[in-house]
Amino acid sequence: MPNSLEKLEYRKVLNYISKYCSTELGKENILSRLPFDDVSEAKKEGEKINQAKDCLINNNPPPLEYLPDLNDALSQSSIEGSVLDSRKILQILNLAVVSRNLYQYLKINSQTAPELFILSGKLFVDKLFEHQIQKILDNNGEVKENASTKLSEIRKEIRSKSEDLVRSVNRIVKSFKEQDITREDYMTLRDGRIVIPVKAEHKRHVRGFIHSESSTGQTVYIEPEETLELNNDIVSLSFAEKREIERLLKELTKRIALISDLLKDSLRTTGYLDSVFACAHFSIEIIGSFPDINNQKSLEIKDGRHPILL
Repeated sequence: MPNSLEKLEYRKVLNYISKYCSTELGKENILSRLPFDDVSEAKKEGEKINQAKDCLINNNPPPLEYLPDLNDALSQSSIEGSVLDSRKILQILNLAVVSRNLYQYLKINSQTAPELFILSGKLFVDKLFEHQIQKILDNNGEVKENASTKLSEIRKEIRSKSEDLVRSVNRIVKSFKEQDITREDYMTLRDGRIVIPVKAEHKRHVRGFIHSESSTGQTVYIEPEETLELNNDIVSLSFAEKREIERLLKELTKRIALISDLLKDSLRTTGYLDSVFACAHFSIEIIGSFPDINNQKSLEIKDGRHPILL
């Protein structure tokens, strides 16, 4: 069998079909396929592809989008104390949206594709679950300020203290510049704290904490004593912000864990449907058709054409 498939360039054909897939599992499904050894299974698959072709010919493509293989992330969500990062949670949200849209698509096209509609029962549909994630994360996977009252308060306080800090440092920089103590008329960051570049020969004239020196040794980066407390407050608030974000992501992870098996089923079904429509796309491109299968007769190929050469 392997030698025959190699001569037929079977893998090359599969690779070509896989390019029509939107999902990672759809591609894996295509690339791992072997010829059927059961006639009834081959006919069932052929019928599904024919129904998918009818949908495409009617200018009605499925609402499929890129989906990575999320099985590991879904399994991880069920581990006690685990926290999925916002990027993974956003991908799981996209899985839920694609699943719901695909369910609606199959329902609308149930007359054209009844065999595919049967599979819709394995697709995850829950708009409340989608809303729970959308309430916390924006489209870029960032945690929204209004995700919780506590996070909103922390971020407002960070902004307020940051504005106070910038005003204080600007005032100090202006004073130092007039005294020719600073090398440049600007402030900079060192380890997340605002510091002022001071000429090395004047470093003893500035009360504060030295964070670093330039490579030449001519500039010393000092955090002025009068801004230490504000800087400390901002750093402390930033830690509080991170803790609240982690708490929110942990809550979302727990919600995902409760339905992880349903989401896995939906992911597999979406990948399979993706592979069926990929075959349908390919069949339309090469003007292909499903053959008649008769166990009582020998194989006969009429007007056969090699897909790769097409």
